[in-house]
Amino acid sequence: MTEATASRPNWFVRIVLIVICAALAAMWIFYFFFASDRGVYQLQDTSWREKASPICVAAQAERAALVDTTEGFISNPTPEQMLQRADIVDQATDIIEQMLDDIVAIPVDNDDDRARLATFEENYRIVIADRRRYTAGLRELKLESYRETIVGGGPVSNVVLDFTAGVKGNDVPECSPPGELGGDIQP
Repeated sequence: MTEATASRPNWFVRIVLIVICAALAAMWIFYFFFASDRGVYQLQDTSWREKASPICVAAQAERAALVDTTEGFISNPTPEQMLQRADIVDQATDIIEQMLDDIVAIPVDNDDDRARLATFEENYRIVIADRRRYTAGLRELKLESYRETIVGGGPVSNVVLDFTAGVKGNDVPECSPPGELGGDIQP
């Protein structure tokens, strides 16, 4: 091997490494100085949050007033307890459904926000359908864990939580899906 052929691969490797380093530097420069601070689900119309928050707070209070759940999880419930739990979860789900109807009816001032709200509503309706499926099983006296539909590789409530309370969400955690099914949520 001559000296000229031995140094050729070194230059090739150096050029490749320089291109990779330049690409990484450009990515970070873009991220820190030019990328949007707005999250995927964050609405541009900030008035929506101000109108949605009191609706969701009222729904939380209404759900909390349904029943005293201090007894916690019952490992071997009687048929009567299963039916009672189904009734309570259905009542809570009715409240959630009305809350959702009310907050998606709040007008927003641009098409992007309407599209974000439509995605939020679609995923929240899946949460509601999952809750209804759970209570239908209880009414058939099937003791099964509450299971959420998988969306985007995770539980559907993750998408809703990203919209309501995520790092770059809409800062309305009170509108997040409740977890009052006894802590037995499984993806």
